[in-house]
Amino acid sequence: MTENVKVGLIGPNDSVNETMKAAGSLEGIELIPFIYQHTEETKNIINQHSARIGHWLFSGPAPYHFALKEKLIDADHADYILLHGSSLLGTMLDAFMQEGAVLSSISVDSVPRREVLKMLKDFDLEKLEIHTAPELGYIPAEELIDYHEKLYRSGHIQAALTCVHAAYNGLKERGVPVYRISVSELAAHRAISVIKERSLSDLYRMKQLAMIGIEIIYPSQAQQRKTPFKIERQELAVNRVLIDFAEEVKGSKVGMGNGIYFIYTTRGELELYSKSHHPEELKEEIFANSKFQVRIGIGYGRTVTDSEQNVRLALDYAREKENGVVINIDEGGKVTEINSSGERLRYSRRSSESKWQEALKGAAISQTVISRIESLSHHYAKVELTALELSQWMNSTERNARRILTELESIGLAEVAGEEAGRRGRPRKLYRLLFGA
Repeated sequence: MTENVKVGLIGPNDSVNETMKAAGSLEGIELIPFIYQHTEETKNIINQHSARIGHWLFSGPAPYHFALKEKLIDADHADYILLHGSSLLGTMLDAFMQEGAVLSSISVDSVPRREVLKMLKDFDLEKLEIHTAPELGYIPAEELIDYHEKLYRSGHIQAALTCVHAAYNGLKERGVPVYRISVSELAAHRAISVIKERSLSDLYRMKQLAMIGIEIIYPSQAQQRKTPFKIERQELAVNRVLIDFAEEVKGSKVGMGNGIYFIYTTRGELELYSKSHHPEELKEEIFANSKFQVRIGIGYGRTVTDSEQNVRLALDYAREKENGVVINIDEGGKVTEINSSGERLRYSRRSSESKWQEALKGAAISQTVISRIESLSHHYAKVELTALELSQWMNSTERNARRILTELESIGLAEVAGEEAGRRGRPRKLYRLLFGA
């Protein structure tokens, strides 16, 4: 049985009612209506209800773009009902009926210009003169009122068609012939279907298994032999912190031996935790209680096997880093490095470039290293660099960086661009990366 998803529906009363009717024929979705008189009320609605609503559907482009502008939503968790030519045509016919004549010039807002032109062509109305508002995004109601009224007073239009409730009321008060563009059932049905699929996808993603791997960085063997009881007490302190952490993310802790612990939870719980905590906080709390430094890797997967494989890979990556970044590997093989300041570097451990795969046969460099260097190049907006700079990017030795650049050159992903100018001693080669070539 499909699990119902909850979506907040925002708009004026008439548009919300029409959309609710369209939703009645769709299973698996529950629309929760929020009605406003003015677009700007969207801010209070979202602020008050965002804790219980994960996805939002807007009755038109105006409240949607207002919410985006105010950074109340992100585009991945919201959508709006696109007003098609069919919505406009119905309103035009209503205007013709009420005016008792076929109008030759009108103004329109909130409908894409391409939809207007398509409707005129499809219904052989190309002689009709239509003025469209300058942009599809959020425009304050007062500006829309002024736009339509100016065209009417100057004789350029005979009537205005608007989607915005406040603009409709304002134009009526000023004596401008105005008609409200209503949401069509087809447009509402399409938008609800899209937001439903997006919500379900996000719901399943949040239920995906997540595994956090924590590895203790032990002192030298000699030091461990000198203070065995101290090490045990430190390990107990680590366990206490991890038990509290596992409880907070509604997970379970498993000791894997050799100072490695896995915590099983869901992606949703971990992302909820991450909204108020930086991954570095767990490392800091462990150190504060045990004086042990640790490595942290996070793995996501569609199955237990996939997530465990990814968390082990993440810990392998973390062992290569001297600056203790947290490594996250998702089900698609995307690697995310999170440093102590919260910056994130993303790259794939799998290359989709067939030319790389062919060139890498017999090369002493992996696809993962290439993907990471490409991401670093984009991150620092730099395509020319020396071995010293690459070593600083990758927290490795200059010798290793020279070897990597030589390998990149041999497979055609780098070339010598000259030598570093303005320094004494042996000049350093300057390489140009050719990932975009």
